[in-house]
Amino acid sequence: MSKNRPWKSLSAYVLGSERLFAAGFGAMVAVTAGQLAGPLILKSIIDTSIPRGDLGGMALRAGAYLFLIIAMGILQWLAGITIGRLGLEVVRRIKRHLFGHFLSLPVSYFDGHPVGELMSRTESDTERVKEFFSRTAIALATDILLFIGILVVCFFLDAKITLWIAVAAPVILAFVLFFFDRLRVYYERQRGLWASIVANITEFLQGVEVLKAFDRIGWATGRLAANSRAKRDNDSTSSMLEFGIMGALGFSMGPLFMAAVVAALAPGILVGTFTMGTLLVFLEYGRRLFEPIMAIAENIRSIQQARASLARIDAILALPPEALGAGRPARFGSEIEFRNVWFAYKNEEWVLEDLSFTIPLGSTIALVGPSGSGKSTTVGLLTRFYRPQRGGIFVDGIPLEEIDLPSWRRTIGLVLQESWLFPGSILENVRLYDESISRDRVRSALGRVQALDFVERQAGGLEAPIAEGGRNLSGGEKQLLSFARAVAFEPSVVVLDEATASVDVRTERRIREGMAAMLEGKTALIVAHRLSSVIDADSILFFRGGRIIARGSHEELLAKAPDYAELVRLQFPDLAREAIP
Repeated sequence: MSKNRPWKSLSAYVLGSERLFAAGFGAMVAVTAGQLAGPLILKSIIDTSIPRGDLGGMALRAGAYLFLIIAMGILQWLAGITIGRLGLEVVRRIKRHLFGHFLSLPVSYFDGHPVGELMSRTESDTERVKEFFSRTAIALATDILLFIGILVVCFFLDAKITLWIAVAAPVILAFVLFFFDRLRVYYERQRGLWASIVANITEFLQGVEVLKAFDRIGWATGRLAANSRAKRDNDSTSSMLEFGIMGALGFSMGPLFMAAVVAALAPGILVGTFTMGTLLVFLEYGRRLFEPIMAIAENIRSIQQARASLARIDAILALPPEALGAGRPARFGSEIEFRNVWFAYKNEEWVLEDLSFTIPLGSTIALVGPSGSGKSTTVGLLTRFYRPQRGGIFVDGIPLEEIDLPSWRRTIGLVLQESWLFPGSILENVRLYDESISRDRVRSALGRVQALDFVERQAGGLEAPIAEGGRNLSGGEKQLLSFARAVAFEPSVVVLDEATASVDVRTERRIREGMAAMLEGKTALIVAHRLSSVIDADSILFFRGGRIIARGSHEELLAKAPDYAELVRLQFPDLAREAIP
């Protein structure tokens, strides 16, 4: 990635805030002009008013100096407010763009990136950018203007001394820039380590019950401590290098420079070539001349950190979004066909191999088989969370990749083994904040999946609050709400991926009782370990090793598929249909 690419990407976020930028920059320029004028007023007092004994002129100039100080204070306050607003506007646009881009990425991206890492990139990195806009960028610009302005004024006072300053200052600045550019690798590593720490904390807090139950708190603490130590060592090294050079720089451009100015101007003052006011201006300007260089050096750290954060943000924004298809509307009127589908999550470690089957309109197809045989992956391909490397999926003969993705997903009602519930009410979790779905429709959906009675027992009914992830509900209650959600959106295809695996037998029976009504007039794809929920399917596909090794009805598979028959014997020892609960 080009070093300048992040800055080019950032410029787009400033558009729309040109007035704030201009106002903040204008106020800082005015402050810079005041800083240049102050020493000249003092020079006038020393060289003009005092020798003449002009008390009136002295009072007038002193008043002007006081007014200048007050005006600069007010302008600095206004500049700070304006620049702060600019930083907030820019970071708001970045966060909105970044979060929107996250949602546009394929599910496969989130498989390889922890939630904590993404939170760090969304929050921590954008806050670095805000600091850059709120403080560093315009301050850096005004420091450069102050440096140039001081050189110009000093040139008219004494060109020879100014020439030496003008030659020395860029050399010092170039050295500082070169040195801090070498520190960039430490700043980039700092952001990466910080993301790892946030990811660790997020994961460990989410899984704290498991860590406590298996007495792994010490392991979690040690892992976090290892990352923290790595960050400490990285930051310590960068800080020692940074403050070491800053200390040397401060000495060389502080007392050493002042002594050089006095030594250069003192002979001229003794013979009357220079005035005390000129010495004062050079000392004052000399002190202020190198303040911008010191400020630039200090701001290099913020600039490098902002550049590292921008590079990380830009790397995400450069990722291609999920392909939305060729825009064909989703019209399912005949069948869905998996045709010679091959899929691997990594390289050619195939999870599915040459998979072919059809889902006729209005039929119920069940996928059964041992864990890791490719059943849930098949569901992921149907919902287009993933795309096959070979073969294809066709809807009424049209490749799934050509169908408009949002419209296709709206035709599918998906219920996973662990469907996520959001903090909010039961009503909003069932309709997912879609105001077009009425309360009556939500109640009807709850009734069809045998969940209305438990909802009405909650304090508040449909308005009963749900904690994050549904922690205040049982596993069965959460799953019933997930079923109701699928029904409320009135899909034409219902996909159940181990939807009853985490519920008790009684809840499963309630779900099965409502499943017939839920699937009425629908096409269904059901993934299940519990055969009790799929024995009535029109066709059962038995998976093993990413392939379909047998297919047919329950009775047909009992007769011709020993693996399936063994699975039935394990779950229903008497093999009697009427004994199936």
